[in-house]
Amino acid sequence: MKVNTPLQYVTLLFANGKRAELARLLGVSPSTIAGWDNVKRRPPEMAGTIPGSYVPKLLKIAAMRGLKVDPSKLLPS
Repeated sequence: MKVNTPLQYVTLLFANGKRAELARLLGVSPSTIAGWDNVKRRPPEMAGTIPGSYVPKLLKIAAMRGLKVDPSKLLPS
């Protein structure tokens, strides 16, 4: 899987590319995750990004799992 967006990076790193698993980890519905990548629901420059309110939770999960996260990949390019 080619990683072009923060959402793709996080999905691959935390959930082996499975959005439903990422949703489960974050305690949200899979449609919430899908919405982050939907240009009709978000401004085009924000599609594929992770809302800032979820970043601390992702970093906590990463620490608990011993995952190394590249913070620059959590930001839009």
